[in-house]
Amino acid sequence: MGLCSEEHIDTIASPTGHYQAEVVNKECVGASPVQEVFLRRAEGLMNGRTAVAIFDASNSEKPVDLTVKWRGEHRIVITAHGAKVWSFQPNWHDVRVMER
Repeated sequence: MGLCSEEHIDTIASPTGHYQAEVVNKECVGASPVQEVFLRRAEGLMNGRTAVAIFDASNSEKPVDLTVKWRGEHRIVITAHGAKVWSFQPNWHDVRVMER
């Protein structure tokens, strides 16, 4: 039994399928719950995931309304209504990450 638990919400492939965005709910002992967006390569040796956006998900009365959409192979748009942004990385390798 670990100190954190993750619940997979969605996986969104880029238009050519080379990249994947993954949305995860994460809860750790002693910390507020968060919703994270990870990016990773779909294939190859270097396909470990990297968190590019982390949102506060501690308000159970108003859950995070998160959408993730690819706008071409090298640009992704993350929209989070009603959530505080805890961390945001605007670039990941050759992918531009945008928040709306």
